[in-house]
Amino acid sequence: MIIISNYRLERIDSYEYYVHSYETNTCPVCDSSVRVIGIRKRKYINDTGEVHTLIVRRLRCRDCNVIHHELPDKVVPYKRHCSDTIGKIVAEEPGGLPCEESTVRRIRKWWEACRLYFESVLASHREKHGVMFSPYPAPKEIIRAVVNANLWVHTRSAFLSG
Repeated sequence: MIIISNYRLERIDSYEYYVHSYETNTCPVCDSSVRVIGIRKRKYINDTGEVHTLIVRRLRCRDCNVIHHELPDKVVPYKRHCSDTIGKIVAEEPGGLPCEESTVRRIRKWWEACRLYFESVLASHREKHGVMFSPYPAPKEIIRAVVNANLWVHTRSAFLSG
């Protein structure tokens, strides 16, 4: 999985968009070049509660053969709601959320469970690569850094549901 921030969305119909990337990606596993092998659809709920479908590229690493999906930064891996909604929930901004209170509680519980891990990944990234983050990075920035470092834990939510 690779998260991009430099892209444009091409509208195909009222709720379906093709993601055009302006970034040159490398494999987050081995840092080799990747090639496009196809596309897939990815649904998400935007900050007004509408379900949109993105058509994202599937990429395969030329060396390690791992398949990655090129996701725009408005999407959070393995979550249905967009990064703006998750950011509002994490910041505990009142009202205007396009989800039920139970969803808000689950997202806050997930974020609190992962927060220390995310902070550790950012600290490691800062030390290892000299990458500077803002003093209080937005969830969107944190998510992008963790995913692109190939450190996203995709099964974590399975342990939080109990």
